[in-house]
Amino acid sequence: MKFSFGENWSRYSAAHLDERRLAAAEHSLRTLLQCDGLQGLSFFDVGCGSGLFSLACVRLGGHRAVAIDTDEESLAVTRRNVEAFLEPPLRDAVQIRRGDIVNPQPEWAGGFDIVYAWGSLHHTGAMWQAVENAAACCAEGGRLILAIYNHTFLSPVWLRVKQLYQAAPPWMGWVMVAILWATRCTARLVAGKHPFGSERGMSVWYDRLASPRPGLASTRTRRSGCNEFVFRKV
Repeated sequence: MKFSFGENWSRYSAAHLDERRLAAAEHSLRTLLQCDGLQGLSFFDVGCGSGLFSLACVRLGGHRAVAIDTDEESLAVTRRNVEAFLEPPLRDAVQIRRGDIVNPQPEWAGGFDIVYAWGSLHHTGAMWQAVENAAACCAEGGRLILAIYNHTFLSPVWLRVKQLYQAAPPWMGWVMVAILWATRCTARLVAGKHPFGSERGMSVWYDRLASPRPGLASTRTRRSGCNEFVFRKV
């Protein structure tokens, strides 16, 4: 059974996406890039999902955001969110296209000030090639924002969990996600954070739905979750 990321982000958008979460996404970008705005910069949203960060980019002054995904429903969700949350002058700044970073288009090379690939490249089946291709899309002096799975001693266990999830009937899949969600909410509460929120404007529940998919591990670390990087191209 193939998981529909687009369906997941469609439900997230309908249930949760609002001005507060958009503001959180904007804050996330400003924090990652250590800046007040993105005036005049171009943005490449690799695996755009709901399009949340393409919206955040142009609201922060970015002059162009190209949002790509291989999932048609994700592209449709992004179009709906552009219409719902951007004023007409800003809508034209977001270009929504079907695209696969594993098979990049020639016009992407060196074409963007910011390449944003958060939690998407490890789902391609060719993660290291995808990382290389994403880096090649950065202009000189541009930034690559990247989040990819960690590889820990528990990775074999998580791989088995993912395989079981893919093979499970829908009701069992929901039970597995609910357990992950409850664990994550509890951890956030213990850490003094809002149990259901997300610093990036996302949702703990819909992040958990999207997380137990087959993917590739990255560098070894003791920390669970994802490695998070901001690289500058020199």
